Amino acid sequence: MFREWAGRSLQRRLLLSLLLGVGLSLAAFQVVVDRLVDRYIERSFSAQAVDVGQRDRLMREVDVILLGGVVTVLGVCVFATVLSVRQGLKPLERLASAAQEISIDQHARALPLSDVPAEIQPLGERFNQLIERLTEALEHERRFAADLAHELRTPLAEIRTLGEAGLARQDVAGLHEYLRQAAAAAIGMQSVIESLLAVARADRAAAQQALEPMSVGAAVRARIERLRITAPEDCSRIVARIPDGLWIQSDPRLFDAMLLNLLANAIQHGDPGAPIEIDWLQESRGGATGALQVRNAAPQLAREDLPHLTDRFWRREPAESGAGTGLGLGLWVVGSLCRVLGLTLALDLDEIQRLSVRLAGFRAV
Repeated sequence: MFREWAGRSLQRRLLLSLLLGVGLSLAAFQVVVDRLVDRYIERSFSAQAVDVGQRDRLMREVDVILLGGVVTVLGVCVFATVLSVRQGLKPLERLASAAQEISIDQHARALPLSDVPAEIQPLGERFNQLIERLTEALEHERRFAADLAHELRTPLAEIRTLGEAGLARQDVAGLHEYLRQAAAAAIGMQSVIESLLAVARADRAAAQQALEPMSVGAAVRARIERLRITAPEDCSRIVARIPDGLWIQSDPRLFDAMLLNLLANAIQHGDPGAPIEIDWLQESRGGATGALQVRNAAPQLAREDLPHLTDRFWRREPAESGAGTGLGLGLWVVGSLCRVLGLTLALDLDEIQRLSVRLAGFRAV
């Protein structure tokens, strides 16, 4: 029972350990000194042939004095030990109070480690690292949920409206047109979900370990072929100029997600009558590194808009015609995946209003 009571508190264990050590030391000191003094008194009185009773009284007085001194010293040690232990454990108490204030509903703050003992410092630093990672993960999940809700609200409402309107149509041709529009809205919604999931699941360390050789030309052709199913008219504008036999070290899944968002962005927000060009640019001698460039006409953009194109849900202010434009999540997704893969995203608008999006840093195999 006593051992369980003492083991529950670090402060109790320290106090008991210190007091036990001090008590044993003083007891041993008292015994040794008492023996030495008794011997000295016995030899002194024997040499002087003094009364034995007087000698015994003197020895008892010395014993009382030594015992009183030991008790006094032990009391002072107890008081000093209690104060020292409490003072020494105050940083840990403040650390525990700060840890108790951490809540999932509030932004977690790092634990204060300025006056924490050196033995506890590594534990506190590791705890702060875990807090930081958990905070980032929670913020990542909240942002993903907000993005998903924001982007799916419009296509879901569109699909519902098309379904309700289609029920009122009697002719097969009109119903077919409503179904076609509903399918297009569902495809767009699927694209948004896949893009957001790619960002949510992407982890820099895991992505760097998952890099593998992949053919750029084959990946680009496969993506264009899949787009022909959902947007055949727009795919006819895509011109891909990728060298044959070009292999790079990358993550095929994330590469396809970036290419999908670049092409979808060019189709949705670019000039519908201008081509969409996909090129591979060599960046260093010997072809050690290269860049993927997607270029399309963007007549409504200005150079001052370029820094905002990778912002989430950015929309350009409506023009005089009253029509606003923007790039939504597409380039934000591309920028997020570039950071995961260690690539550089560069945007440029030339003199004839062509927007160039360049993903640089791919390493050739």
